Amino acid sequence: TGSALADTAKVSAAVTRIKGHTALPVCVGFGVKTAEQARVIGASADGVVVGTAIVNAVANVLGPKGEKTADPAEAVATLVSGLAQGVRSARLAAAE
Repeated sequence: TGSALADTAKVSAAVTRIKGHTALPVCVGFGVKTAEQARVIGASADGVVVGTAIVNAVANVLGPKGEKTADPAEAVATLVSGLAQGVRSARLAAAE
């Protein structure tokens, strides 16, 4: 995972290449922050890995002294729900 989204065309090509060499699931995490990014990555990969965006979701609800300004669990749940919807939409489009 990281903070910058990689070129999705290159990621898709790499996933296709890797899948040609293994039956194992191929998961990708390259700065995925939005549902749209998760949809694009999820169209070729078996899974989408998110790390930094979740850390940032928690950090965004903490004040300067680490006090909660909102519920961190709710912030993470909202982010993950959107990301999951992006992946689901990729799966539905692939099934059509």
